[in-house]
Amino acid sequence: MKKKKYVFEFIGGKEDFLNVLNSYPHNTSYSDDIFYYFDDFIVKITNDEIHFGVRRGGHSGGYWYIPSITECDERIKFCGVIKYIGPDADHGKIKKAIDGIECFLLFILIFPFALLVRLYMFGEWVIRKIIKRPKAKEKTTEENLYDLMENYLGCIRK
Repeated sequence: MKKKKYVFEFIGGKEDFLNVLNSYPHNTSYSDDIFYYFDDFIVKITNDEIHFGVRRGGHSGGYWYIPSITECDERIKFCGVIKYIGPDADHGKIKKAIDGIECFLLFILIFPFALLVRLYMFGEWVIRKIIKRPKAKEKTTEENLYDLMENYLGCIRK
């Protein structure tokens, strides 16, 4: 499966782009990586790379736009794909068996609560049907990337 390439251009130099990023809350990790936080986005600067976190993907994973960066004539060009970065799922047979047992026990404990949640969701669906209000649509990963790059960072889609 071929991944779609996304290209953006920022009008200005490296310092201008960093000034835009510095206008948002940020902190430095123990490995000297700098993290910038937006509404639902994270931008990570590590060495000479910039990673744009565009969507959560589970408990400890997510979808990241990891572009190659080209700077020329007071313009910065970002060209890359969206990748899922998450925990490695390579476990041995014993670990898989223990995970299965834990999952089964957790299911037994959480089943009554999950049943109540499903009943609530059914009631919400019935009410929405009665008053004819559609459910709000969630943005796609691609729409999140466009939102971050264009509306927050001032880039132009190419």
